[in-house]
Amino acid sequence: MPGPFEGAPVTKWLLIINIAVLIIDALLNPPLFLRDTWGYLSIEKAVSQGQIWRFFSFQFLHADFRHLLSNAIGIFFFGPHIERWMSSRPFLVFYLLCGLAGALFYTLLYFIPGVFESYGADTKMVGASAGVFGILAAFYYVAPDAKVLLFFVIPMKMRTLGIAYFIYEAVTVVKGMDNAGGSAGHLGGALFGLLVLKIPKARELVIKLSQIGADRKRPPKIRDARVIREEHKSPIELSKEVDRILDKISSEGIQSLTPKERETLDQARKK
Repeated sequence: MPGPFEGAPVTKWLLIINIAVLIIDALLNPPLFLRDTWGYLSIEKAVSQGQIWRFFSFQFLHADFRHLLSNAIGIFFFGPHIERWMSSRPFLVFYLLCGLAGALFYTLLYFIPGVFESYGADTKMVGASAGVFGILAAFYYVAPDAKVLLFFVIPMKMRTLGIAYFIYEAVTVVKGMDNAGGSAGHLGGALFGLLVLKIPKARELVIKLSQIGADRKRPPKIRDARVIREEHKSPIELSKEVDRILDKISSEGIQSLTPKERETLDQARKK
């Protein structure tokens, strides 16, 4: 039986690194030294003082375990699908750039008068959410009709979930609600993710960046989204397809199956 990270080593290591950083930071003396000293993102540190590494380091730091868990769930369930589509190196570049885009979008909005009135230049921002929302945007692009479970209970199409999340995050920013800065990061990551996937030159940039230091005999690539939709159906979609095929066998016999239907049955047996 294939594991959840088969063909997705970057996703596995993103989870391991994020969990390890939180644990190590909690064990340091003083605790949370990494997060509260040199790793967080703030306008004062990253922009005014030019500490540009913070645009990346903040992506691997979290406020607490609950904060980490919410991001880890998104990486775990959606990351492997997108990594198998993009291949590992482009996926890593895509993820980090979505995190960077979230930070830059927050920074841009900060300097617009009246947007973040309750935020100061020293307000600290941490979390992988911008990169996670980039992954969600990519999944929305690849499989808009895939069935997902909101809060593990409510079934809905990814298209519906994506639109609902976008509206919620936009309203949070416009109304200046709690975590408006975080929502700005979410929007920045998601919007950048969609732009990369929809604009050929942006996608080529991700590919070129991922080729740095890569094996020239096996260059990184981003596969056709239609192939991924067929190869990696959600469990609900796969179950419905299997039921249809079994009904066909019952009424017309197994010899009536197409090669693709036989492949779907084999795929279901392996799960």
